[in-house]
Formats: sequence, C-alpha cells, structure tokens
Amino acid sequence: MNRIEAALLSFLSKAASGEGVTMPPRLLKEFGKSCEQALTKHFTKGKEEFRLRMSNAGKPLCQLQMQSKNVKAEAPTYDFKMRMIMGDVLEALIITLIKASKIKVKNTHKKVEYKLDKNNYISGEYDIELSDGIYDIKTVSPFAFEHKFKPDDAYERIKEADSFGYVAQGHGYAMAAKRPFKGWIALNKSTGEITVAEAKNTKKETDYVHDKLRTAFKSLHGKRAFERCFSDVEEVFYKKATGNRTLGIECSYCPFKHSCWKKLEFKRQLPSKGRNPKWVWYTHITKEWRDADNTI
Repeated sequence: MNRIEAALLSFLSKAASGEGVTMPPRLLKEFGKSCEQALTKHFTKGKEEFRLRMSNAGKPLCQLQMQSKNVKAEAPTYDFKMRMIMGDVLEALIITLIKASKIKVKNTHKKVEYKLDKNNYISGEYDIELSDGIYDIKTVSPFAFEHKFKPDDAYERIKEADSFGYVAQGHGYAMAAKRPFKGWIALNKSTGEITVAEAKNTKKETDYVHDKLRTAFKSLHGKRAFERCFSDVEEVFYKKATGNRTLGIECSYCPFKHSCWKKLEFKRQLPSKGRNPKWVWYTHITKEWRDADNTI
C-alpha cells in the first residue's frame, strides 16, 4: 500500500471509529476557501477563451484544433456541470485530508511554465506537491477506478487510453516544476475509496511528453490540416459483426463529434432484444438494420 493511501486510511479509520481525531480550524478555513473559489469559477458568466495549457495539451489533436478554431461544441449538460463542480470540491477535500493526516505538503495549486523552446512555453497549475514530487488528483467513476487507476499496471492502462491527456498533464506539470511526477491520487466518487496510481519516471516517458506538448503547440500555431484522430469501429454483438459502425469510446465523449461525423445517430443498441438496451452513437447503419428498426 502506498504511503499516502496508508496515511489516509489510518486517519479516516480513526475518525470512523470515534478515536478523537480532529480537523484543525486552519484546514477547515482553507477547505471553505477552496470551495468558495470552485463555486465562483463555475458560476461566473462568460466563456473562457481557448488557450493551450497543461490540462488540455495531451488531449487528441483534432479536439484541440476544433477548440482553437471556436467550432461550436455541444452544450454541457447539467449533470456534466455537476460532475465538474464535484471534482473541484472533492479535490479540495482530498488535499485537506492529506494535510490533516500529517503528510508533508510542500505546495498546492502552484502555477508553472514549461519551455518548449527558446520562445514558447505551456503553462499550468498542478494540484499538489509532496516531499517526493508532484501528484495529480482525480475523481473517477467506479469503472475507471477499478480498471485503470487501481491495477498494478495502472500507468500503462491510463497511457493506453488517454483521451483526457492525463499523462501529458501530470508529467508536464512535473517537468515545469523540475520535480518527478509521482502519479495520480484517485478517488472513487461512488464508493469513497482512494488509491494512488504510480507514474513512471524515465527519460523515455519525459521525452514522450515533451514531444506530445511540442506537437500540440505546433499543430495549433502552424498550418496543420485537420484530420480525425480516431476511426469509427465495427459493431460486434455477442462476437458477431452486425455490419453497423459506431463511435469508439474516445469520440463518444467528445463535444465536437457532430462536426467530425455529420450523420451520427444516437439510438438504443439495435441488435439488443433486452428491456433497456444501452445507447450507442452510430456512424453507419446498414439497410438491413434500418428495415428491421421501426424507430429509424
């Protein structure tokens, strides 16, 4: 068990059993201030101008190009807004609990800049710096917690399917701060479980992130033509191809998917005969399935 997990488990277990652990008034005030700042940010009028920064530089280039050109995105839903607010508030809570559990915290929310070359840089603000390096805090779904952040090979899993750009974000902060990136402190927002997904700190990884940041910068400041980063995928139902094609997971959550895929259709999974089939983004539906589906 990671030392951060152990310290938080000990502190929270004592609190749960009524052993008399207390929350210092100073930390209560800090937490309240952080919540105030989060709500102010989320409920301030006006649209923030797009700027390449650590928190988005690792996202797919096609998405960054859309954002930089002010292509109209899907309007965020109320539940998405709520998840963003919860993420900021729970991040503040994790930082407060880390401090209360006597882990030495060097800095929180410090602004940093990473020089790409002589004249250009990318800036950002990391979550927390402990004695051994930089950590990023994530509040995640139960599925992501169990299948990406908790396994022993968490770093490889996160990097393999990283449409949110977590690897470039974390390493970018650390490279800018000239500290090692130690990983992600992840909170399962459904169960309250906490784990630490440890990062790899090798020259190969930092070179990979440096190249990714430079590529993102050049693609937005040069004349790189737009191209999709991902293809649609063949629909397979019970190991049998249906002939239909659907969006991959990376594109499904993109707010610009309608600009990339002009004929998208959001439908209950066509081959399913269940009572409540899952919803699927279709890029192509065969004539056979169209004829069989009276909702089309």
